[in-house]
Amino acid sequence: LRGTRGLPTLNPSRAISLLVWNKTEDAMTLHLLCSVVAAAFLPSAAFASPDECAVDLGGCPADAATREEVLDHSVLLQVSGHIDDTRGRDLGPKGDKKREQMIVATWNLKRFDQATPSQIAETLAKVGADVIGTNEDIEFNESSQDNALSIPGYTKVAACRGEALWDSEMAYALGGRWLQNAIYIRDETVTKVHSFSKNISDAQVVGEYVRCTAIADLQMKGGKKRSLPIRVAAAHLTGGQFVDSRFLTFEGEKGYEMRQVLLDRPDVLMGDLNSYPDTERAEQCQQAYDPYIDAKDAGQLDQYLGWTLKGTQEAERAGYVRLQNFENTSAYGGAVDHIYLRPDVSLKFAQSFQVL
Repeated sequence: LRGTRGLPTLNPSRAISLLVWNKTEDAMTLHLLCSVVAAAFLPSAAFASPDECAVDLGGCPADAATREEVLDHSVLLQVSGHIDDTRGRDLGPKGDKKREQMIVATWNLKRFDQATPSQIAETLAKVGADVIGTNEDIEFNESSQDNALSIPGYTKVAACRGEALWDSEMAYALGGRWLQNAIYIRDETVTKVHSFSKNISDAQVVGEYVRCTAIADLQMKGGKKRSLPIRVAAAHLTGGQFVDSRFLTFEGEKGYEMRQVLLDRPDVLMGDLNSYPDTERAEQCQQAYDPYIDAKDAGQLDQYLGWTLKGTQEAERAGYVRLQNFENTSAYGGAVDHIYLRPDVSLKFAQSFQVL
């Protein structure tokens, strides 16, 4: 079991979502993480049920109208998923294909606004995922590399440069200059085959508010040599309060960005997509969100609600399968951070539940 002593205390209002195997040792690890990160008291069981760990699971925060105003409606999020891979495997004695398994996680770091890089690194290392994708990670200037996120036992294998930091942001004083998405792999379990990054924005639409995706082809160590790499993409689509308040100017951009990500055919697509799974959830959870209120007052609510779905709609139009077992990844409620699997490869999710 991975211990929990020294695990940094996180704001319990931040959403933590975990997807686990049906294996006792992993379930016990999840139980420990759940009890510490969620700051909840759990019974001594192999693992806790969603009802024992979750607050507001499946609903919107009751006090949404009284929450402090934030620049981006995403919160620091960790969603991890176990991926079963049966591609090209020999059949076992009972005709079942032998499977390789990979644990992937996506985490929005929120520009280090509410935790230091070292605290975040310690927490991420103790999650024990094989692959970690980050959004709102920070690229530092050359003289401030000691402040960059460095996860013990992991190597950063891909990163892309997004928009420039405002000089009013906390990370700027530490030498941070740009937002980035990045992919980190666990040294003990994963090998990088290839990696690259790309700008996914239409410059004529976004101007300086550039979005990007980091992509890596990865293999689990100890697997068969003919095992096919799994292509993982960490993406962060346009959105947040600044952009949402100008959604008509950015019309079509979120869908365009998702299509750019999909051109590279990732097997696993994860990150902050700034998109709800359906209109009902978007409308239910954004009642206290200023861009929603302004759009409603201006008679533009239908257009605005369409804007809130563009990323997920494009992924699902391409046939990608979304992990649906978590609900609240935003300070306003609802899921805007997601993990998707490519439909035409033999990958699948295992069981999951969410804790706050």
